Amino acid sequence: MVNKALPLPIRPNDRLEHALLSVWMDAADVGLCVIDDTSRVVMINPAACRLLGVDGLVVLNAPLKRLMDGVTIEGGASLLQWLGAPGFDGERHVTRDSPTGALQLLLKSVTLRAGEGGLFKMVAVTDVTALLAAQQRIDSATFRRQWEALNAGVVISDALAPDMPIVYVNSKFEEMSGYPAVDVLGRNCRFLQGQAKDQPGLTNIRAAIKNRANGFAVLQNYRKDGSIFLNELFISPIKNSAGTVTHFVGIQHLHVDSPAPGGSAV
Repeated sequence: MVNKALPLPIRPNDRLEHALLSVWMDAADVGLCVIDDTSRVVMINPAACRLLGVDGLVVLNAPLKRLMDGVTIEGGASLLQWLGAPGFDGERHVTRDSPTGALQLLLKSVTLRAGEGGLFKMVAVTDVTALLAAQQRIDSATFRRQWEALNAGVVISDALAPDMPIVYVNSKFEEMSGYPAVDVLGRNCRFLQGQAKDQPGLTNIRAAIKNRANGFAVLQNYRKDGSIFLNELFISPIKNSAGTVTHFVGIQHLHVDSPAPGGSAV
């Protein structure tokens, strides 16, 4: 990590903390850089240099614009204003051209106050190229037609997002569960279990998700009207070209003993 010009005042009792921070930044897979309140880069780790396509020795203590020379965003000036303004945090999506093609990067920032050293902004840089490509495949019209043609309920969840939210359901799922897509998108599939959280079959499904593997179980689920149906659920991981599991697809069939909507369990 390039951090020799860090202007933060480091007292003797802060040296260990600063050393640990340096080691952590060097080892991090996520790109990390720190920007001071004069819009200059005062720390940057190797991952950030690689993702942004910059030389750390060149951008250190240079104006912020030097760091962002290789990335584009709608309204590029607003990106520089956002990065250079402590207190305006959040996330932005940017694109960087590289020898292997366009990289899609997610920038997340948080403002820090370092004692009397002023305000600093830490920016995390993550490569989301593969994730966005997988999402585009799921959102494609061809992909949706294939799932709609299947005589089974289909649920696709984002395996990389917190709590694995549902990003797609087909019309057969809506018919089986009574839930329209608008009611389930963004939620975890567990809501279908109602209060039946300790079913034996859930052990198999949870193990499959943890191990990024195929799984099968017959689960007691609840329709929107409160009636019970028995769900023959098969889940399978979806991998990108790098072998990372980006999504899980769940294929659902009504068990032969499932009652009709409005009925009770057998």
